[in-house]
Amino acid sequence: MRVSNATLRHNVMRNLQLSLRELERSQRQMSSGRVISQPSDNPVVAAKLLNISSALAESEQFQSNVRDGISWLSVTDTNLGQVGEALHRAKELALAGANATMPDDAKVYMAREVDQLLRHVVALANVSFDGNRSLFGGTHHGTAPFTVTEGADGFLAVVGASSAGAGEGAVSYEIIRQIDIQVNTEGFRLFVAGGVFNALLAVRDALRGTGDIQLAIAGMDDALNTVLNERAVVGARHNRLVVTEQRYQEETVTFAELSSKLGDIDMAEAIMNFNVREHVYQAALAAAARVLQPTLLDFLR
Repeated sequence: MRVSNATLRHNVMRNLQLSLRELERSQRQMSSGRVISQPSDNPVVAAKLLNISSALAESEQFQSNVRDGISWLSVTDTNLGQVGEALHRAKELALAGANATMPDDAKVYMAREVDQLLRHVVALANVSFDGNRSLFGGTHHGTAPFTVTEGADGFLAVVGASSAGAGEGAVSYEIIRQIDIQVNTEGFRLFVAGGVFNALLAVRDALRGTGDIQLAIAGMDDALNTVLNERAVVGARHNRLVVTEQRYQEETVTFAELSSKLGDIDMAEAIMNFNVREHVYQAALAAAARVLQPTLLDFLR
């Protein structure tokens, strides 16, 4: 079968282009250090790498949520510890004030200390987590969830929520797909409904002679138990998030290793392949120069 000069030229040029494309692909691999630089290089590997990248991005987002949750719970535990210390001190003063031999003026001084402890606890209840979100404010942000009213005698007269809904509402983070964990302690449930504020008020007023000191001590015990139980809940959530963070860190390493195994080149092998393809291309050029028929211009030289 006769092969025309045009057909021969076309086939030779096509083969040269294929060889050059392989050579250029080897050069890209050595430059990037990756097996593929575009999906067409290897669609199967490209699809696997895309899945790994998507899984890694999702894992990193969950890790961010977990880290934020750990920070929130750590700060909460620290503040609850300080609340507990204030309550313990108030109980010490109450027990001292329950002594019948304690002078009334000494009890007034103790009442003023308890009033200061109450102010301290209110300040802790209003603390901000990150400058914007209230630690115990629930879903109430922007203003302090709890407020106080000063009495004419220099003692706090009223302590309570600053507005309806203040200190209420769960703040939750998604730590696994479709699985959330609550990270906040709802301040209204703890400080108001849980009786922390009222326990301090009761001790203070009993020391001032306007309440029953034994009932106040019992109320203080209840408040201490409430805070202790809440710290246990916070600690359990914190531990769960720490374990979850460790698992995500291990996943990240696994994803990175798998991505490297699939996508990274063996540089020594890549250099060898480049040299082979370069020789193939040079040989193809030489063969093309011999195979292609001389033109009329070549005869006229």
